[in-house]
Amino acid sequence: MPWPENPKLIGTRIPRLDGMIKATGKAKYPSDEHPEGMLFGVMLYSPVPHAKIKTLDLKPAEAMPGVKAVIGIVKEGGLVRYHGDDIAAVAAETEEQARDAVRAIKVEYEILPHVATEPQAMADGAPEVVRGGNVKKGRATSVGDADAGLAKADAVVEMTLNVPVITHVCLETHGLTARWDSKEKITAWASTQAVGATAAELAGRFNIPVGDVTVLTEVMGGGFGSKFGADVWGIAAAELAQKAGKPVKMFLDRVQEHLAGGNRPSATAKVKMGATKDGKISGMIAETYGTGGISRGAQFPLPYVYAVADNKRTHSDVFLNGGNARAMRAPGHPQGCLIMESVVDELADKLGMDPMEFRLKNLAPNDFRTGIYEAQVAIGAEEIGWKNRKARGQSSKGPIKTGYGMALHQWGGGAAPDKQVTCIINPDGSVEVRSATQDIGTGARTILAIIAAELLGLKVTDIKSNIGNSTFPPGQASGGSTTTPSMSPPCFAAVSAARDALFKKIAPGLNAEPGDLSLADGKVLVKGEAKLDWKDACRKLGMMPINELGKFEEGLSSVGVAGCQFAEVSVDIETGVVTLKKIVAVQDSGLIIDKLTWESQVYGGVIGGLNYGRFEERVMDPTTGVMLNADMELYKLAGASDMPVIVVKAYETPEMKARGVIGIGEPPTIGTAAAIGNAVANAIGVRVANWPMTPINVLNALASAKS
Repeated sequence: MPWPENPKLIGTRIPRLDGMIKATGKAKYPSDEHPEGMLFGVMLYSPVPHAKIKTLDLKPAEAMPGVKAVIGIVKEGGLVRYHGDDIAAVAAETEEQARDAVRAIKVEYEILPHVATEPQAMADGAPEVVRGGNVKKGRATSVGDADAGLAKADAVVEMTLNVPVITHVCLETHGLTARWDSKEKITAWASTQAVGATAAELAGRFNIPVGDVTVLTEVMGGGFGSKFGADVWGIAAAELAQKAGKPVKMFLDRVQEHLAGGNRPSATAKVKMGATKDGKISGMIAETYGTGGISRGAQFPLPYVYAVADNKRTHSDVFLNGGNARAMRAPGHPQGCLIMESVVDELADKLGMDPMEFRLKNLAPNDFRTGIYEAQVAIGAEEIGWKNRKARGQSSKGPIKTGYGMALHQWGGGAAPDKQVTCIINPDGSVEVRSATQDIGTGARTILAIIAAELLGLKVTDIKSNIGNSTFPPGQASGGSTTTPSMSPPCFAAVSAARDALFKKIAPGLNAEPGDLSLADGKVLVKGEAKLDWKDACRKLGMMPINELGKFEEGLSSVGVAGCQFAEVSVDIETGVVTLKKIVAVQDSGLIIDKLTWESQVYGGVIGGLNYGRFEERVMDPTTGVMLNADMELYKLAGASDMPVIVVKAYETPEMKARGVIGIGEPPTIGTAAAIGNAVANAIGVRVANWPMTPINVLNALASAKS
């Protein structure tokens, strides 16, 4: 069954159901939950980057006032491997008592050599973070003959680009509150992107049936890929709760959130790319590396978006004494986009071509996205005023330079076909949809309600969208832009089945066949004529509600999107300060269920991207091995005065709508930083090869160009 051809609600701008309670502060986040008798948990984490724990004495903490439970996480003789690594945890009656107790724990460290930066880790004779060496070479890739491709190029550029590690900065830090309801039953209020996976992790750790664990996430303060399980802290909370016999709340402080809550890996790329004078990329050779911490990789796609028939690449993952990477909104794509788009821009400049024209010449001819890109670029160029762009470094004679840049991106997404939704129509006319998915701020709750209201001819506010409970039918984890395409089809199926069951029940009383009935504007219609109010129809159910389970159906969702972004900046070449003036984001994502929350996702993606482009970087001290900016003062993020005009354009043609639902969370954050970097290069006439676009990086690039 297809999506309605002429929907009344789908595709319109509908405020999110929980918008008012969030805006007024009434929403209760997991970190707001205070079950009766709750204790406060605090983690003790390593102040050093690498050490052996010679002795660990928990007794002083156990003797502190108000302390109810203390556990060690690392044992004597064990290692801590980065600044922020977990050592022990305390539960006490007040947060202050717990923090005092953590400070009372006596730890004797045997300090070991560390490597906190990529150059340190890659140096000859560097202390090993992992056995076998700190540099793990990945499988080399080769397509065609890259050397021959470069040999026939009329223009070649060779450059090295660097983008640093950035950390997750969720508004609500990682954690959960755990309560043992009996010896084998746990309730946890978790800030998680996956209530089901978090329940399974807790169940596995304590060897109890997963059905005896209830994880609740009514709302949450962001995750961006970093909150898919209970984690060490959640397990510690449950263990402390078990030991103390009382609920324990354990949420990371802001410092440890930076250190251990996950990060986006760095990327360094030495790229050589050539093109013929007709504007076709002829070959590319790339050597890349990055760090994902003590054990995670740092891979990213390259080449990216454009057709490069002859290319080869080697990539290495570098391990160092830093917190591990976790998925962060569109894993790998922002790095790949930033590097590819910078090199493409340089090559266009060397050929003396308009970089927009050069990009369009190099789109893959057999990619379904090519036509989409062409249309999107035309829209974006008009919105940003691309015709006002001047040649590189020629915007004006004064110190304030204006520039324009652009970038293209893509994302896969897609649906998980094993998710389910229940639809319940009660005799009083109330309607509820249930699933064990969660809303991480994307509007998932509202999306399900819109689908139900559309099919039942009701208002969106008539629907109770009940999610964020692990005991409900299995729902999708919120990651990779897969939630909406995974959950919309089973919601559609469940509500359709419930509606049909209602028709079957009431049709005889209306002297009609079920197929004669339809729903609109709160009425039951027979052959198009209103006969019964919705609530009157539901009363005919007697005492038994309708309860239907929906499963995934093919044809309602799809995979693969394209997008482009344009940026206008001004740069003060005396101070190096970059000011964002305007960003235009043009994006497709198939059938849009709620235009308002869709636009909200794009705005959020762009803001995340401009933070990546202008401000964010993890600063490690090579001498001490600690993170120097693990706070909200020195770890820079954009404020209100840093925001440019942001123009969001949905590319939503009939052909796009016909593809079905595709997610939107990841794509709009990918291309922003690349577009900003290209705009800066256009403004000042020099490529800033080190990110972010801070004054020091801009001034260094200008100074290097002069020298």
